[in-house]
This record gives sequence, structure tokens and C-alpha cells, in this order.
Amino acid sequence: MTDRPQQTPIVGYPVRTRTPYLIRRGISTVETAVYLVVGLLLVLAAVPTVAGTLIEIWDALLGDGPFEPIPTGIVVLDRVLLVFIVAELLYTLRLVLYRGEILAEPFLFIGLIAAVRRVLVVTAEFERAGTGGEVLRNFLLELGTLALLAVSLATAIFLLRRSAGGSESLGAGMEERGTARRVDYSD
Repeated sequence: MTDRPQQTPIVGYPVRTRTPYLIRRGISTVETAVYLVVGLLLVLAAVPTVAGTLIEIWDALLGDGPFEPIPTGIVVLDRVLLVFIVAELLYTLRLVLYRGEILAEPFLFIGLIAAVRRVLVVTAEFERAGTGGEVLRNFLLELGTLALLAVSLATAIFLLRRSAGGSESLGAGMEERGTARRVDYSD
């Protein structure tokens, strides 16, 4: 038994050959391989980031100089959000592999996380730079732009979920495969 769908001849046209099916199957296999390689590269990017963060915390706690909690906390938060972005990209790749389509919602979440991450970095840089005229103007301009971006992305997520009939649209069909990312916190 073949996994190729049965084709019915159309009057006046010859029945399709097996070649287009094999081409589609080959392209699908290559596409899956590319997604798996990208996933592996994302994991390989996350590992040194986590390791570097742990080393930085260790050095900050046991280093020669005095412990500075605010700069250390900002660096740790920045790197944790970066790893979270990588994790969301991996989740998006998993959705692409299981559903066979690219969804917009995960990328909107990644953009929202990236905007929040940048807000934290810009705020930390502003605290170090001082409160001069040009520095303050640039800070407020970038912060306002990032806030507008975050509100736009959140609005897009809301509208996308509303048009799809609820938040179930993202995980639809994944419950059967046991890959859904929903957590039930009820007792």
C-alpha cells in the first residue's frame, strides 16, 4: 500500500506520474532537515549563553571586587530573556514541523519579548550614562518607540486570537500528539 493519494483521471488529461509526488516528498524531506538543523543551531546558541550567565553570576558573587547586584541582575535578566527568545523559536520550529505551516502568533510573542528585553537594556544603559539633554532625548525617543512597538505587537496578538476564535488556535491539534504546551493550574 502506498501513502500517495489516489488520483482520478480527468477527461482529456493523462494521469499524473509518480515524479511530481517524489519531488514534493523530496522537498518536504529537505525542508524538515533544514528545520532540524536550525533547531540544533538554536540549542547550540542557547548552551553557551546559559553557561556564560552562570559564570558571570559566579564571578560576580565570588570575584575580587565588591558585588554589584544591579549590573549583575540586568545582565542576567537580559541573557535569560535571550534564552527565552531562543526557546520560543524552538517552539515555533516544533509547530512548523508538526503542523506543516508557519503561524504568525509565535513570532509576535518573540517580537514582544525582544521589545521588553531591549527596554530593559536601554533603561540600564541610561542609568549608567547619566541624565544629560541629548542622552535624555535619545532615551525617551527609543523608549517611546519600543513602547509603541510592544503595544502594537500585543494588539496584533489580541486581534489574531480574536479572529481565530480564541487562544486555542495555536495549540489546536497538538493535544492529540502529546506536544501541547498548556498547563492546567486548577486543583
